[in-house]
Amino acid sequence: MSHSVEKIALKSQSPGTQRFLTVHKFLGIEKGPKVYLQAALHADEWPGLLTLQHMIEQLIDLDSKGNVLGEIIIVPYANPIGMDQKLNGVVLGRQSFSSEGNFNRNWPDFSFVTENLLREDLVISVNLVKDCLLKAVAKMPVQTALQQLKATLLSLSIDADIVLDLHCDSQALVHLYTNYRHKDLAEQLASFIQSPILLLEDEPGGAPFDAAHIRPWTVLQNTGITHDCFAATVELRGFADVSDELAKIDAQGLLGFLAAQNVINYRFQEMSKSTVFSTYLSAVDSVSAPSSGIVCWQVSLGEKVAEGQLVGEIVNLEAENPTLGRVPIYSRTEGVLFATAIGKLVCEGENIAKIAGTKEMQNALGADLLTL
Repeated sequence: MSHSVEKIALKSQSPGTQRFLTVHKFLGIEKGPKVYLQAALHADEWPGLLTLQHMIEQLIDLDSKGNVLGEIIIVPYANPIGMDQKLNGVVLGRQSFSSEGNFNRNWPDFSFVTENLLREDLVISVNLVKDCLLKAVAKMPVQTALQQLKATLLSLSIDADIVLDLHCDSQALVHLYTNYRHKDLAEQLASFIQSPILLLEDEPGGAPFDAAHIRPWTVLQNTGITHDCFAATVELRGFADVSDELAKIDAQGLLGFLAAQNVINYRFQEMSKSTVFSTYLSAVDSVSAPSSGIVCWQVSLGEKVAEGQLVGEIVNLEAENPTLGRVPIYSRTEGVLFATAIGKLVCEGENIAKIAGTKEMQNALGADLLTL
């Protein structure tokens, strides 16, 4: 059996308290790919927390039977700082209370590592790149608790071949974000986890966790190095979609994908296939509330909409005549409504929905659409 559990101590932000990460490691019997998975980097997004518990349970069983081939690192909760940010009974785990910003933003760009290797005119190998990336992570600043957390997570993941960062949206279908260079592999993952929406990009904006793993390898794309890191943000529906039933389905799909990559021996019980709609992140209509009030949707998640179609209305609570106090919301593209805000009282200009289309869109938030 190769399964081990490590507790990594983290900085405390106040006297008398202690934080740590729990890390599950599975070392395979063969030299298979290294896979890294984590959940709840946004600490108020919980579907992945339960999914990884079911996944670990299955992996322990597979490991006991010698069916783990590669290396698997699982961090079942990636952000104990954010999980501790509870105010009036609500976990506010998206933004750091330390004023260091969104937990899934401003991750370092390690492109300089591979750029330096090219300038030095060395014989570049995959192992050399991975070693240099690990050395760069070891030099990251760790003065604050969040800096140390980022450095610790990257020390576990930066040399992985596959990185899956589990999140969720407000109310949403399962969907994926990844680099367009990984379209084929991403579509395979989407099929296994029954994700009907795949969003492709080159630069997502905001420097999220997955981009930190992709960028160094893109520098090498014209050098003959064919290896790459497939990193993806996996959005497991919405905030409220936390149940054993859904978590088991998602864990099974993720295990099936790992089996297809020769990371594990696993008999995937194939579920009904869902059509995957692949499009570019820049083709998403990031719907803004045209006014403040109560939002009432006229279409459901997963429903196809036409350009110019009425998809919802904002009820103006200040209107003297409620019949006339409704402001329409129209789709700016033909596509699929895949995410809506869970809150019904919205403010003018607030991002309240996402529609995946096929034409380039001009959004107020630019390419950085990961805010809903």
